[in-house]
Amino acid sequence: MGSRTRNSTRKQPPRARNGDLERAATPERVAAIAARLAEQWPDAVVELDHENAYHLLVATILAAQSTDKLINTVTPALFARYPDPTALAATDPAELEPMIFSTGFYRMKAKHLIGMARRIVEYHGGEVPDTMAGLVDLPGVARKTANVVLGSALGKNEGVVVDTHVSRLAPRLGLTTHSDPVKIEEDLMRLVPRDQWSIFAHRLIWHGRRVCHARKPDCEHCTLAPLCPSAGLAGLAAPARKPAAAAAHALRGAKPAPTRAQRAKAATLARAGNATKSGSAAKSGSAAKSGSAARPGDAAKSGSAAKSGNAAKSGSAAKSGSAAKSGSAAKSGNAMQGRRA
Repeated sequence: MGSRTRNSTRKQPPRARNGDLERAATPERVAAIAARLAEQWPDAVVELDHENAYHLLVATILAAQSTDKLINTVTPALFARYPDPTALAATDPAELEPMIFSTGFYRMKAKHLIGMARRIVEYHGGEVPDTMAGLVDLPGVARKTANVVLGSALGKNEGVVVDTHVSRLAPRLGLTTHSDPVKIEEDLMRLVPRDQWSIFAHRLIWHGRRVCHARKPDCEHCTLAPLCPSAGLAGLAAPARKPAAAAAHALRGAKPAPTRAQRAKAATLARAGNATKSGSAAKSGSAAKSGSAARPGDAAKSGSAAKSGNAAKSGSAAKSGSAAKSGSAAKSGNAMQGRRA
């Protein structure tokens, strides 16, 4: 049997339990959602610090794959050095990149910022364009960034800001069945009155950041729960807790599973230990061989010494015998002389 084909379909956002969008997303229901959001977040605004459209445009480009809080720590020094598009257009990437390094993707962002500033200077007289077409023509600017600048800095409702929070909350609330930001924006523009496009998006973003979190939405304290088809769904609930035994084991200080880096280090140390043992064994073998080679010589030396000793003993014995014989002969001679006398 052939292998089963893996499903590579892109994961869709959580759907409302009521699959009939026309029945779930009515203008009356959307108006009720907007009213509750307005009551809870009356002062919702874009949370990027700015004084003009240029500031907000730069900050929004930098905020991609980053956080507003971080960007607000970077832009004061940036705006002090580059107060307008003309100053930014004249800079060099090598000078700009270190200033925005902490925001991530700094090389690409530096390229977009400088390209955006040069386009504004060359085609718009140094002023940020106030139309959707003019903004999306700038490097690094798509509909979301353009909607932020138009709605918050220029007071124009040309569209609805669809960021990661709006993309998450709109399907949960049953306001769309799409995951593509452009299609989500089209659904929201159809349901929300035009004069509320900008403020509705900001309030939805605030609600997503503070209540309707990605992994653990606070449905219990959510003002939209009575109107939300997804409130309390199992797929949106917090992850299940560990069993009591596992929790107790964790409290006893169980060691966590080693990381890939730790496993690699352990393998390297093990190889080094094996190499050391092999070297020690080789040295021991060499010493043993040397000892074996030395033994025959020692034996030969011992044999020679033994022979010398034996020879010396024989010589001594021979001398003793000779001396004894001489003594005996002398005594015999003396005895004979005594007899003659």
